[in-house]
Amino acid sequence: MVEHGKGHPDRLPKGEEPIAQVTADRLDEDGRHAGRLVLTANRIYFFDDEHHGGAHDDIIDHVRFQGAEVTGDDTVGTLALSWSDQGKIYEGNTIELNAFKDAIDDQLNP
Repeated sequence: MVEHGKGHPDRLPKGEEPIAQVTADRLDEDGRHAGRLVLTANRIYFFDDEHHGGAHDDIIDHVRFQGAEVTGDDTVGTLALSWSDQGKIYEGNTIELNAFKDAIDDQLNP
């Protein structure tokens, strides 16, 4: 389940330290939202740069996470994250998205 969080995009909640992060756009029914994905020990965050109040940020708990898949060409790729039979699509640099996915795999499947 993705929850909508509160907080400034440059600051994680107290106690959360970034393991990996990547610039990405979230693609959804409302269009494209510029931001960044941040992996921590407990969650994956998407901080929406267009809405600094945090109401449009995504928080994906690791316990609900089901998988990640990267597709794309040499420059533009998509990262599909799935959890609790739901999902979101993020677009960015393919190499960076692959590195982020690898960090997720390392964190969740040590």
